[in-house]
Amino acid sequence: MKLTTKDLEEINPEVWAEEGKSGLLDIPPIKIEMQAETPPIRVKQYPISLEGEKGLALIIEQLLKEGILEPCMSPHNTPILAVKKAEGKYRLVQDLREINKRTVTRHPVVPNPYTLLSQIPREHAWFTIIDLKDAFWACPLAKESRDWFAFEWDHPETKRKQQLRWTRLPQGFTESPNLFGQALEKLLEQFTPEGQVQVLQYVDDLLISGEDQIKVRTTSIQLLNFLGKKGLKVSQKKLQFVKSEVTYLGHLIGKGYKRLSPERIARIVSIPAPKTKKDVRKLLGLFGYCRLWLDKYTQSVKFLYSKLTNPEPIEWTEEDENQLKELKDKLSMAPVLSLPDLKKEFDLLVNTEGEVAYGVVAQEWGGCKKPIAFLSKLLDPVAQGWPTCLRAIAATAMLIEETQ
Repeated sequence: MKLTTKDLEEINPEVWAEEGKSGLLDIPPIKIEMQAETPPIRVKQYPISLEGEKGLALIIEQLLKEGILEPCMSPHNTPILAVKKAEGKYRLVQDLREINKRTVTRHPVVPNPYTLLSQIPREHAWFTIIDLKDAFWACPLAKESRDWFAFEWDHPETKRKQQLRWTRLPQGFTESPNLFGQALEKLLEQFTPEGQVQVLQYVDDLLISGEDQIKVRTTSIQLLNFLGKKGLKVSQKKLQFVKSEVTYLGHLIGKGYKRLSPERIARIVSIPAPKTKKDVRKLLGLFGYCRLWLDKYTQSVKFLYSKLTNPEPIEWTEEDENQLKELKDKLSMAPVLSLPDLKKEFDLLVNTEGEVAYGVVAQEWGGCKKPIAFLSKLLDPVAQGWPTCLRAIAATAMLIEETQ
């Protein structure tokens, strides 16, 4: 469903993200804790092309005008990069790896995406997805923490060189998702959705779901107005408003099911054969995100893991190419998985193949068993040497633990 004129009349226009109008939450400024006796962190600025500098100049001038950046004289400095986007514009990226290494991290409370999706009731048939725009910049940063995030800026026209620092939670900082997620979670405690409608949060992405279309619409509008009132901005372009199927965290969600989005599948299938160990790790990360849809995943990616134990350059054979094609074909034909009903019993079907335990979690729905997740894991070295019956017991125990 697209936003109608009536919908727009009921939504406070202040909630929509616009150029030069970032959000700001009314919360205590966030303090960053660094490891004891951390020395000044100084990383030399990388060279940036003139085109890149001009692209960044527009962004930095706007951020200075909004007060998201401010001039400073800091003992710390980390480099920035000009990353060109598909549409030709540039994105400001700061390399905060050295800062991240020395940060005292809090216990992460960002939910596991798979666990989060299991909370969607099977009966829910209508969904809204709200994407918060530049959400981290809505969190004020304590003055005493700002110097850690300083960078050097050389204006391409004025040639003036100066240091700038963030006054808001910076993107690229290891703690930003966790800190913002906690701030938003606390904020959402003040919001009460319509009856039988629920709101799920993953960092800055919100999912509203319910059985009744009207109630989901009402809650969606109420939540948009609530977020706008609290100082957050929403991307109207990315809003998925009261639909029977939505894309959330790279998955297509509908009544009682979740499946991989065609875009995600196409993106992975188009990746060429790896040439370096870095390429192999990237492939493993992408396939790993989809592992619940892939039967015998551990066996299927074993050949990729073997490349990480050998020296570079990696040797890529015709057999490797065939196995990668089989893995991509399996991904292209990935099944639709059912959303679990936590009030009903589950079935776990288990088998072993060599040194691997594999199985499927299923649940009865509509008179037949439907898959919820495919599981596979390497048996430990001791269990690998056991007789078949004992290996089956070990595999069952291992996969039960994996389902938790």
